[in-house]
Amino acid sequence: MAASSFRRSVLAQMIICGFIALLGPGLWNANNSLGAGGALLPYLRTLIAGTLGWSVYSAALYQNNRFGTEWFVMLGAAICGISAGLYWAAEGAIILSYPEHAKRGRYLALWLGFKNSGQLIGGAINLGLNASNAKTGKVSWVTLLVFVILQAFALPLAFLLSPPEKTERADGSRIVVEAKTTTKEQLRLLWKAATTRQIGLMLPIFFASWFYWGYASSFLTLYFSVRARALASFLSAISGTIACVFFGFFLDSKRFALKTRIRVGFLLSCGLFTLLWIWVLIIQHEYEATPPKGLDWASPGFGRGFGMFIMLQTIGNMVQNYLYFLIGTIGDGTSELSRGTGLLRGVESWGQCASFGISSSKFSPFYTTVINLVFWTVALVPAAFTIWEVQERKEFASSEDSDSNHRTFEAN
Repeated sequence: MAASSFRRSVLAQMIICGFIALLGPGLWNANNSLGAGGALLPYLRTLIAGTLGWSVYSAALYQNNRFGTEWFVMLGAAICGISAGLYWAAEGAIILSYPEHAKRGRYLALWLGFKNSGQLIGGAINLGLNASNAKTGKVSWVTLLVFVILQAFALPLAFLLSPPEKTERADGSRIVVEAKTTTKEQLRLLWKAATTRQIGLMLPIFFASWFYWGYASSFLTLYFSVRARALASFLSAISGTIACVFFGFFLDSKRFALKTRIRVGFLLSCGLFTLLWIWVLIIQHEYEATPPKGLDWASPGFGRGFGMFIMLQTIGNMVQNYLYFLIGTIGDGTSELSRGTGLLRGVESWGQCASFGISSSKFSPFYTTVINLVFWTVALVPAAFTIWEVQERKEFASSEDSDSNHRTFEAN
């Protein structure tokens, strides 16, 4: 494949998106895993703007860590929130609309692998700079300074992305790009999407899928040493990447009908996540009775709570992979997928915000666990309904029929 041809390939676009995810949200995840701490062209511009907030937030954390500045953390978080909103909607449209149907699962796994690699690299940096700190407390300020520098490179990478009309799929099919519409029309279409049974019934699980983040972050901060938290950031990235790669290949498997993959994928990701919360409840109940302090890898009983955190992050990544794949089955146009992923990421972010709000209020970690378990279980009911009933009424194409699907999209 010629260099110019590869640059326009879907794979190249996924790799570029992956590197941006690595440097932006990937390193952001590394911070939080430590605990506490129209045409598609407008979307590409949106993506460029969306890369700007991550480094500002890390800079604010650095300033707070080293000098105790608090107002910059609030400002940095607000800037990062606005930037991330732009970023997630734009990136979601790209990673779901660019790949062919038969390759979406593996490309999603590739993207998540890159994003987790950001956490892996960040975890390695954290671990290297804090390996000697077996006590509780804050990480070295040098760690955050390195993150600021790395995240700044996300901006120039965004300029390398190809617009959809120039991107070349391997099967020759074209990427569907809807005509540009007014803001009022987009808001109407967004409301229409949110109130359909397909997406509307999924909104609770969108919210619940990241509702655990605040608890997970507090769990590390309360009970583990600095270097143990750094190790958790590192290992959870590795396990999450491996799990998503294998899960992505299953979601793209030609041996099973798409309906089967959607249902089994739901059980593998969301079902396991439900069972895991029972384990979390047991561990947290033990810690509530006898709170450990500064658990280190040399401490007795370290693996019990540490392993639970790794599994929580790993299966949580599988849930993310599954929800993106599910949204990708609903439509093919860039605007349609942008609205779907925008709702997914927006509602997820509300869940994450609520989670961190609860965790910052010194609410009991045990009751936080109970809230997570109850809310997640309740959210499964409408999600299961839309997967087993509503989606059953839609004529899904199996992977064997993907070529005819592609011809249909091309004809459009």
